[in-house]
Amino acid sequence: MFGGRRRETEQLIVRMERQLDLVHTALVVRDPGTSVSADAYEGLRKQVVASATARQAHVAQLAEFDVALARGASAEDLRAMVTQWLEQAGVARVEDPGRREAFDSSLPPGVDADVETPAYINTATGQLVRQGRLRTRTTSRHVPETDEMTTNSAQATQSQTQTEPGEQMGIQPSQEDMEAN
Repeated sequence: MFGGRRRETEQLIVRMERQLDLVHTALVVRDPGTSVSADAYEGLRKQVVASATARQAHVAQLAEFDVALARGASAEDLRAMVTQWLEQAGVARVEDPGRREAFDSSLPPGVDADVETPAYINTATGQLVRQGRLRTRTTSRHVPETDEMTTNSAQATQSQTQTEPGEQMGIQPSQEDMEAN
């Protein structure tokens, strides 16, 4: 008898707390002159500015990458550029197979492994950004590839004949590049 009444009372308290939160939110939105409202709007403004800044940085990196490709950058040049961006963003590449928690692996504990795909972590928080992949270690030691694009760029560079840089990727040289040659 008392157990049911206690449960009802707890549910009523939970509903009242929700309604109180809604009233508080309505007052913050309705009267932007209060300190609570000012703090909420300032926090929102900062988030919008940070988001726009992050997007602009990302777009600038895409443009820089496109220019590098158009100018026939080598796989090593592209790798160095991406490594620099990772450092600027506070992201570290993990290529140590001993850090099993950073990798998606079905290998049982104790089995020697090589890194198939590196993992990436946020250096400020230690949070995993992208999980890597491990594979069973083969007899010959293999250096892991950082990604498919690097492999494809290296293959394209090896198969390059007497073409202008970038043409093997379907990129036409700019008028400025043609005049320089």
